[in-house]
Amino acid sequence: MTGNTPFGNDGTRMTADTAGALLDSAAATCSADPLAQLDMASLALAFSVLERPETDTDGALAHLKALSHRLSGSASAQPSEVLREVMAVEFGYAGDADTYDDMVNADLAAVIERRRGLPVALGILYCHAARAAGWDAGGLSFPAHFLIRVDGPGGRHIIDPFNRGEAIDAGGMRALLRQMGAGDELKGEHHQLVPDRHVLLRLQNNIKLRRLRINDIEGGLAVLGRMRRLAPDLAGLAMEEAAILAEGGAILGAAKAVRGFLESGFGRIDERSEMERFLASIETRLN
Repeated sequence: MTGNTPFGNDGTRMTADTAGALLDSAAATCSADPLAQLDMASLALAFSVLERPETDTDGALAHLKALSHRLSGSASAQPSEVLREVMAVEFGYAGDADTYDDMVNADLAAVIERRRGLPVALGILYCHAARAAGWDAGGLSFPAHFLIRVDGPGGRHIIDPFNRGEAIDAGGMRALLRQMGAGDELKGEHHQLVPDRHVLLRLQNNIKLRRLRINDIEGGLAVLGRMRRLAPDLAGLAMEEAAILAEGGAILGAAKAVRGFLESGFGRIDERSEMERFLASIETRLN
């Protein structure tokens, strides 16, 4: 799925089946082009449905459509000013600093309902709005705190969705680095866009880590499985799944995860070699 047209514009309700199909379609798109632009908001809602099958996305999909309609025709305006006005002032989006670690902050359906969320969840909505206006927008390769970059009138705009769409300059970015304990050296890579798929994986990673932190191994593996469905070619995800299973004593499951990846033909030579060594080491525990 590419572009910025929300799923459901034809009146189709998102179900677990259609949500899964959206992930599979995006995975196929990224297999052909890892840098492909995706409909991140609809895919994030698909993750919400797969996490909570009872989720009613009708309101959320209508909201995405309303955002697109509201921003259309804004291409000649200043992105940072318009996005702040629409997203923070008009629709009331802000970061949830009070219950930051609540998993609901990474569930886009809930974020739309509450108008509160994590930086990456809010960033997906800001990107959706920015692209609807006709601007180039995406997530930044910035550590710890998710920011977005919008290229439009006035040049390049760096925006912090968590802080009510605040536009920040180089000094502000350095201050964020210090706040996050990442030094204060602003590197060129911090201004570079990351692929949409990585943004979606970052969103899900927040839920996965929180589930594992409370020892919800089954829940964490379920999230990881959905991440792998979107990115079956990423060796790191397959290895993480195998490592979690092996640590919990599920050696057969761990071996199956590694063999499945190797048999798919995915991965660089060094990644495959590492996985083969890991497989050999856990297979000794089967004897």
